[in-house]
Amino acid sequence: MQQRYLICTIVLILGAVGLFAQETLSDRKKQATNFYYLNKYQSAQSVLLGIKKSRQEDKETKLLLALCYYHLNQLKEAEPMLKHILETERSPFPETWLYLGKIYHDRHEFNKAIEYYKLYLKAIPNNHANRTTIREDIRRCATGLALQYKTPRAIVENLGNTVNTPYDEFAPIMSPNFTDRIYFSSVRPGNMGGSRNNFGQPDEVMGRFYSDIFTSQVNKGIWTPPQAMHHLLNSPKHEVLHDFSANGKALFYFKGNSYTQGEILIDTFRVGSRTLSSDPFIGPVEATAGLSSAQFIGDTMVIFASQRPGGYGGLDLYKTVWMRGRWSAPVNLGPDINTASDETTPFLSRNGQVLYFSSNRPDQSMGGFDVFRCLLIPQINRWTNADNLGVPVNSAGDDTHFRLSRDGYTAYFASSRKDGLGERDIYAAYFFDYLHEMSAPISAPAPVYVQTSAPPKMPRTNPDGSLAEPNPSEEVVPRGSLNLVPFYFNQDGQWTQGPDAKQLDELVEVLKKNAQLKLVITAASRQEMAVSSRLYGGLKSAENLAQYLIGKGVSPTALQLHSIPPPPDFTSNFKTLTFQLSSLGESALSSKTEPWLSGYTEDSGLVFRIQVGQSTSVLQNPLLSQDRYAMGEKSLSNGTYFYTIGRYNSYTEAKTAFNKLSNQTGFATFELVPFVNGIRLSRETAGSLSKMYPDVLTWLETKN
Repeated sequence: MQQRYLICTIVLILGAVGLFAQETLSDRKKQATNFYYLNKYQSAQSVLLGIKKSRQEDKETKLLLALCYYHLNQLKEAEPMLKHILETERSPFPETWLYLGKIYHDRHEFNKAIEYYKLYLKAIPNNHANRTTIREDIRRCATGLALQYKTPRAIVENLGNTVNTPYDEFAPIMSPNFTDRIYFSSVRPGNMGGSRNNFGQPDEVMGRFYSDIFTSQVNKGIWTPPQAMHHLLNSPKHEVLHDFSANGKALFYFKGNSYTQGEILIDTFRVGSRTLSSDPFIGPVEATAGLSSAQFIGDTMVIFASQRPGGYGGLDLYKTVWMRGRWSAPVNLGPDINTASDETTPFLSRNGQVLYFSSNRPDQSMGGFDVFRCLLIPQINRWTNADNLGVPVNSAGDDTHFRLSRDGYTAYFASSRKDGLGERDIYAAYFFDYLHEMSAPISAPAPVYVQTSAPPKMPRTNPDGSLAEPNPSEEVVPRGSLNLVPFYFNQDGQWTQGPDAKQLDELVEVLKKNAQLKLVITAASRQEMAVSSRLYGGLKSAENLAQYLIGKGVSPTALQLHSIPPPPDFTSNFKTLTFQLSSLGESALSSKTEPWLSGYTEDSGLVFRIQVGQSTSVLQNPLLSQDRYAMGEKSLSNGTYFYTIGRYNSYTEAKTAFNKLSNQTGFATFELVPFVNGIRLSRETAGSLSKMYPDVLTWLETKN
């Protein structure tokens, strides 16, 4: 969350250092305070921890150390320290209540956060500068309480410590030419120019590194260590990438001594030269970075944030277009988008009809900056009301620089949420359903995508072509009193309500009472994208449902998640989740599903599949697109995604195909895996099934 508070504690510490008889203690506290002012919390913490234990108990030192833990994302350490201060100090500093409120806010424990924010308001004077800010934070907590009941649209994950550091990573931009590569800016040790103070002078002790541009790519599902851009691009100044040209041969980036003052440059790699050429961008876009950015769209439009006169307050979003050989005067996007708060980091979808941006409006955001979404109504040239994307894309921190990938499933953004590794980290959001706004641009008038509440019905026909009467027996499959019907996810990642919610409750009770049962959730959808992305996107939808069941008390070990690509003639835009209630010793019970799924999932019995890879995300393997039985599988125990092909009813048939494939491709990492009733067998669980399925014993005795 943006730090806008006047930290009275620090002032008190500076005023109190003369009260201590021990000069060494005073000097160390003053040094730690200086580090704290410069946001060098790790250095401040190290100095404070170096003070003798007996002298860490004075009032100022305890609070300053607790605040360092907070800013270093070590909330488990900060919380008990702050509570100890409240219990032991007769007159604790008001910031003790403030930061306890911030801790609970960061954890999305909004009611507790409101309680401590109100205690802080009681402890400060009526004319205190923080009162307005804290009242806004209380409103944000109220928004968070409402948003936590909104159905999630995506799964979010940190890109990990290969990409992110304890420092600042932000402004991710996807490569326009390579789907497995991103660029981002980072303030980290080793950057060009070294550590510099606020005057731009080298200062290894009290200085801070400036931001440089880095690139990283996915290799077999793992992000590679970031590589800094060329030394003629990065410099001792701040560099922040804004965007690429339409053909990917030029990049637009910010360069400046601070994030508020600089210039926008155009960089091209000129053929026949070993130097880079950075020319100034001649246009009305303001050169700012940090929490701001610009999007360069098709070389003919730029949307950017500006605080120029005539706006609605704070940062507003503007656009400029290339007309008659020049850039037009900036036009404010109007009150449908902009408010008295800040609007920044815009992203216009590929078809031009959906705008994403971040805003810190207190009546609609749950933390600092949240990501919002607006739809264009072309008939009247207006935007719909902004819709908060909700959890988990948004958090109590600043969530900015949101951009969708062309695959329509993946987005990257920066967030300062407190479960991260540093100040800001790069995160990926994997949406449950394809976002149609990322389809190819279409000519006007562009249709408006309207969320639907339920998938379309697939009518049955008689042999003569007439519509058949509904057959209730085909809607559900009974198992005693339990009925299993498919679930449908729409493009916003929401499943249909009504009987589906009742079915989930029934499944929860059955799984709780029958520890031997497994629930196999199989996702299938047809989207205009690679099979590997379809498999991954399907697993994300299955994960959403799995997390719901786990939240109701179902053990993660009772759930198996599968994803398959349907046959080419399947035309539904909805993702279908089917259920298979299984055990290793009994026949499986599956939900009645559409005809196109027949033969694609295991209803019962033993089958073998060939595992062709595993990763923590999408597996780019051409074999997946060449096999009708390609399948993605998620292990909830370790977070790994497994990818298999083929479906063989006997070990001999499977081994023949396995050997042929290995000889052709040369991959020695392939593995033959048995499934019984849709449940993957391990060598530990397979032994008891050797009498029922002799081929399992053959598999156990043979090294693949």
